[in-house]
Amino acid sequence: MHLTDTIFMHLQGAREWLQGYVILHTDSSLFTRKNIAMAAVSSAVGYAVARCIIYNLYFHPVAKIPGPPIDWIPFLGNLRESYLAEPGVLEKRWAKKYGGIVSLYGSWNTPMIMVADPQLLKHIYTHRVYDFTKHPGDVFILEKVLGRGLLLAEGELHRHQRKWLTPAFTAQATRELSPLFYIPSVHLIAKWRQECQEGTTTTLDISHGITLVTLDVIGLGAFGTPFNSVKYDGTDMENELSTSYRILFDPNPSLVQFLSILVPVLRFLPTAQHRRFAKAGRTVTKKTMEIVTQAMANKEETRHKKNLLALMIEQKDMYTGGELSAVDLKNQCMTFLAAGHETTSSALSWCLWLLAQHQDIQDALRDEVKPIFESINLDHAMFQSDDMPEQFDANLPAADTVNQLPLLNNVFKETLRLTPTVPNTMRYTAKDIELGGYHIPKNTAVLLPIIVNLHDPELWGDDVDEFKPERWDSPPASNVSPYEYAPFIAGARQCIGHRFAQLEFKIVLGLLLTHFQFFEEPGYRPSKRQFITMRPNPNLLLRVKPIKINK
Repeated sequence: MHLTDTIFMHLQGAREWLQGYVILHTDSSLFTRKNIAMAAVSSAVGYAVARCIIYNLYFHPVAKIPGPPIDWIPFLGNLRESYLAEPGVLEKRWAKKYGGIVSLYGSWNTPMIMVADPQLLKHIYTHRVYDFTKHPGDVFILEKVLGRGLLLAEGELHRHQRKWLTPAFTAQATRELSPLFYIPSVHLIAKWRQECQEGTTTTLDISHGITLVTLDVIGLGAFGTPFNSVKYDGTDMENELSTSYRILFDPNPSLVQFLSILVPVLRFLPTAQHRRFAKAGRTVTKKTMEIVTQAMANKEETRHKKNLLALMIEQKDMYTGGELSAVDLKNQCMTFLAAGHETTSSALSWCLWLLAQHQDIQDALRDEVKPIFESINLDHAMFQSDDMPEQFDANLPAADTVNQLPLLNNVFKETLRLTPTVPNTMRYTAKDIELGGYHIPKNTAVLLPIIVNLHDPELWGDDVDEFKPERWDSPPASNVSPYEYAPFIAGARQCIGHRFAQLEFKIVLGLLLTHFQFFEEPGYRPSKRQFITMRPNPNLLLRVKPIKINK
């Protein structure tokens, strides 16, 4: 029995003795409603003080682990400073000062830990992957955006889903889908050229356009459905999914949303922001279900297509052995719609921001990609129709050719090292666990700060904060382990679509650099905020100059 259990056992015994003593020795006239109410309030306050301050801060097993002091505001733990800081700032400071496993405190001083040690992360990612799960409270929020698909599945269900989804994301499957990646990119080129009137340098919110591109890529590549978000942006035919996702991925929570961390019932208040969020969630659910039901109604036609939805329709339910229901398919589609487009758009946006600050690298990369991208026939029918194309003979570069460009590869890896799309992720212990020599009780929150190792000078050198794609040509970067460089996580929870995202990133970036030059907007610096992904806040403005292409 742990010391804390012994202490609380004695406290419980003392409380029961005191109750008996009071009943036997107290004048019954004292038992008025007012006195009883005051006693109840006093008991509740006493318990809160004992639990949230005395026990959590001094006797809980996590209290033995070194970590930063709590906030001066009662019961906020380390939440307030975490909320105010950009992703990674505090996590790197804490890891440097306290080591690879750190004690932290959440709302009501709830004990939690941060794990940054690569060996402990390997243990979590591989050997104990299903002992670290997502908390039901987090799932309640995330499922509104992501659906209850692969990303939120646990245990045997996750293992089963990942097994039958993997064929849709092999290298070969990604190569076959890659011609579809060009269509939204060409639409964005046309849109930006129009906005840069007469070839002038124009300030644009590049994150908005790129998000529309990656959403359209998922529609075409995963579901065989043209969303045409780029094409009809800002018109009466604007895609409802794109406007809904802008609301759902808003990185600026309201005061009520922040306070709901302390008082969860506040998340149900009908505030204007909550109503917008709920409406956007309903729209995404409705539109996704429409895609699924249409595909199921035309099953014979769907099963001949090579996309994610066609593969899923052929799968069997893990428990019944029958076909997957429309709701099951809808949940998986919501996962890949949201996570698939948001992560890649974030990475591309940060990449262009970095390249705008390093014109020498941007010019060198353009020299590498332009010879293979400038010969694409932009007037081909595949770029003009609103429907799924049937022919792709627009002189598109082969996927293998794109993947073999060395500087493009290095820029991709360096972008995700310096500005990871998911800098932090959270897990909860599903059982009591021994980790790093410490006892971690069941239901303890575990912060996995991916960004800490990506920015560790002991792993990468003193130039760790610099954007240097060439670092990947030699050690230490070329020898880094998958648990030190893990922008897609690692092990059984590694992003299943990482090949898809990588090739999409390269094709979109190659096309944009062939047709435009990007510069910093003077006096502008976007802040970084994370809700699922790390987004530029409130947007990402760059100066964009069209490049003349000799046909």
